[in-house]
Amino acid sequence: MAPLVPAYDGKGRLLASWNPHPDGAAGRPTFVIVHGGHGLVPTNFATALWLRESLGANTLILDSFWSRGREENWLTATRFGANMRALDAFAAARWLRDTQRTDPARTFLYGDSQGGWTVLRTFTDEPFLHTEAAALYRGGIALYPVCTADGTPYRPTLGPYSAPIIVFTGGKDTAAPSSECARRVFTAAQTWQHYPDQTHAWDAANRGARWPALDGKCDYAMNSYNHFAVCRSDATTSDMRQRIIAFVQSEMARQ
Repeated sequence: MAPLVPAYDGKGRLLASWNPHPDGAAGRPTFVIVHGGHGLVPTNFATALWLRESLGANTLILDSFWSRGREENWLTATRFGANMRALDAFAAARWLRDTQRTDPARTFLYGDSQGGWTVLRTFTDEPFLHTEAAALYRGGIALYPVCTADGTPYRPTLGPYSAPIIVFTGGKDTAAPSSECARRVFTAAQTWQHYPDQTHAWDAANRGARWPALDGKCDYAMNSYNHFAVCRSDATTSDMRQRIIAFVQSEMARQ
């Protein structure tokens, strides 16, 4: 991680891990990976490795909390929420386009939990967000996202969306239960895949980014506000990843 990305307002730099493909960044899909409310965790790095291996992708793992002297944002509905993080997503994609010469038509925003919420907000079809997203991203991927919305600054409107997005939710997710959110938040996506038997973070890299995860292992998040269950599922992770690959390949083929 290094202070690479100028913040949207120009005040400081965001920490990021930029990993262009060894054969060069040009002509390849690029993913900006945004973390959940616990900050960066091994799953974010495991995701980057998988995207490199499966799609030959460039990856930028973006931090929004360490960059600002925080470790987490468990309360979620604060100034460190979806609006701020959408600006971070724009700043990252702008840096990639202007300094690394990546192709916005092949650039995707990928987020889990609060990062998934960031994806939903980034592509919400409001004039400012639409203008920025259209110039920087092809589409988005939201995993078990926070999805409460009441139109206030800390719980902003979600959807409809200005670009194709794919959303994944779990029926046993008590951290970000989809049942608490307006159905249109999900039905407005190009694709919504719901796994009724899954908890939050079924793709958790519970043995670290470089080691195979333990299938079926359940833990509880160390969250003082919500001790939610996290149960790894290899089968669900595999199904989800196949759907993500199909989504990305289909969107790039539309160019």
